[in-house]
Amino acid sequence: MKLDTHVHTFYSGNSTIYPLTPFVRECYNTPEGVYRVAKARGMDLVVITDHDEISGALSLGDRPDVIVGSEVTGVFADDGVRVHLNVFGLDQGQHHEIQQLRHDIRQLMPYLRQQRLFTSLNHVASGINGPITAPHVAALLPWVQALEVNNGSRLAVTNRTAACLAAASGKTGLGGSDSHTHRGIGRTWTEVPDARTREEFIGGLWAGRVRAGGEMGSFLTMGSDVCRFTGNFLLEQSRRLGKHPGDLRAHALLFGGILGLPLVSIALVGAYLHFVYEERFNEDLLFDLVARPARVLGQVPELAA
Repeated sequence: MKLDTHVHTFYSGNSTIYPLTPFVRECYNTPEGVYRVAKARGMDLVVITDHDEISGALSLGDRPDVIVGSEVTGVFADDGVRVHLNVFGLDQGQHHEIQQLRHDIRQLMPYLRQQRLFTSLNHVASGINGPITAPHVAALLPWVQALEVNNGSRLAVTNRTAACLAAASGKTGLGGSDSHTHRGIGRTWTEVPDARTREEFIGGLWAGRVRAGGEMGSFLTMGSDVCRFTGNFLLEQSRRLGKHPGDLRAHALLFGGILGLPLVSIALVGAYLHFVYEERFNEDLLFDLVARPARVLGQVPELAA
């Protein structure tokens, strides 16, 4: 059975990129759209992992081939460094508790273990996590069951670092598209070959009987997503006007979006610079991991159980 373990919908909220936050969504996918595309591309199971939210996943949660997930933002309270953790199989009560605890990683990780929620550390070698260092990685490794080693939106070099770290620490390696548009859904996946049901698939995750496969990211994939985001933004405002012709905000956003189309070229340049930064961040993290190998492969006392 195959599953794209990392997919977003509009329930992930608004963009975190200033100054777009008040106007642009993080994602324009609908839960039903994610489900439809994932199944069409050969996924046996579907999971939605919105940022600190499970409403989109719960809207499909009554289906036997759907896993409820969330990409949880965990925070190291001492320095504010944030990490992204995919958590699978949670319910509303657990989600509420996680949201209370996630602002202190020392409280969050023991809770996830106590609840026996399968947890993976996402895009560990990507600068999108923030200034993560070897000690941060070392603090998390004893508490997660897996690392995302094939992220369909990240560069091959950062995925390679994650794969090497997973192998060195004996962690399961997962694959997921991290798709915020329809482009990547189901093109990167995790496979449990002997699973026949959702429950057997989750059991395979815990046992480590998995294979990660599919595409990885590049400037071209991000450039494609930038163009898709632009189109989705304009389409959303057009639909709002179709339903509510007197909506002045929709008029302003649609007009501003059309006027701003030439700025897409700036966004494409930004995408290129982002990946330049990603490569440099990956190198810095690698140097830090090599400089402090004992701490990386051992437990950090402050966080250990």
